[in-house]
Amino acid sequence: MDRFLIRNNKKPNDGTQNSEPAPKKKKYDESLVKVRRYLSEYLGLGFSATKSDPVNAQCVLCGQVLANSSMKPAHMNRHLSTVHPSHVSKPIEFFKRKQEAFASNCLEIAKVASVSSKALRASYAVSYLVAKQKKNAHHRRMSDITSTSESQ
Repeated sequence: MDRFLIRNNKKPNDGTQNSEPAPKKKKYDESLVKVRRYLSEYLGLGFSATKSDPVNAQCVLCGQVLANSSMKPAHMNRHLSTVHPSHVSKPIEFFKRKQEAFASNCLEIAKVASVSSKALRASYAVSYLVAKQKKNAHHRRMSDITSTSESQ
């Protein structure tokens, strides 16, 4: 029965222990973290610099962006050999063509996905007019109801 009881097993503080909390240890020193930069040799491994952040590398085949800690040639080579094993022995010209195609596809997607500001304004104007007409129709219906109820 004793195992079901909740006991307070704290020992009284006799002043021998330090009441200050232990200082928190940092996991790493931020000044010692190495920031790797993109090198042009990485294109031979299938990676190009990203447009938004030229420090990061992006795979030209699948579009995956590597973290800065993974910007080591061994990590890039492992990505190429595990994810894209058929492209391991391709020359650098192949990856240059893929990079150009990837960049042009991104530009085409941006053009298609963006909405013209004039079209957006026209859409808002039309929806405003429709809402205004519905509001007037609602007032007309309410006035018809009140006028018919007053006449009876």
